[in-house]
Amino acid sequence: MNMGMEQLAEQMIGGRTEECWDSLVEQVESGRNSLYIYEQWLAPAMRYVGSLWEQNLITVADEHLASGVCDILMTRYAALVKPEQPNGKRGMFLCVEEEAHYFGLKMVSALFEERGFAARFYGPNLPLKEALLGAMHWKPDVIGLSVSIVYHLPKLKQYVNALGSLPGSPAVIIGGRVIEPYGMDQRLADQAVFVPTLLELNDWIDSYLFADTNQQIVR
Repeated sequence: MNMGMEQLAEQMIGGRTEECWDSLVEQVESGRNSLYIYEQWLAPAMRYVGSLWEQNLITVADEHLASGVCDILMTRYAALVKPEQPNGKRGMFLCVEEEAHYFGLKMVSALFEERGFAARFYGPNLPLKEALLGAMHWKPDVIGLSVSIVYHLPKLKQYVNALGSLPGSPAVIIGGRVIEPYGMDQRLADQAVFVPTLLELNDWIDSYLFADTNQQIVR
């Protein structure tokens, strides 16, 4: 990790929101795009905060304060970014029931919105019943799911099965650091797409939109 990200983490831990925002604006002004800001800057800074907490070098309160600052930064940055032209597609993004870690998924939702999707971010801990109701009302083309705790993996399979079977057959994408080590990417390969990084997700969006354009031409 470079010193810039360590400095950002320390600013987050100290609750210095405006200093963090100034640092983010510097990244934007230097030409950094969303993929860099999310994946190479904000996410590593938060992982660093997490590592400090795991080593008992900061308190739970410090970690929560840093998380709150990071959330504010993501919201403010997303409002700053000019999205592409609307493509007529919809996405909904949620964490499985009892899953509280949502930063990565919030970045995913913001990236979809930047790419011209109408996006709804349902955040952490959404029960499957409520997710199904939301999907039936919103009728998304893409549904993004996130899980980061191992014992939530069985629930992930339930969500993929149920949401992927909805009318319209929405594309289901899944992310989270525990997906690949436990083989869930292979077990769900015929029902969902595993996207471990935002760069790979961006490539997937390109392919998805390109395929949809070709289908429209054929029709």
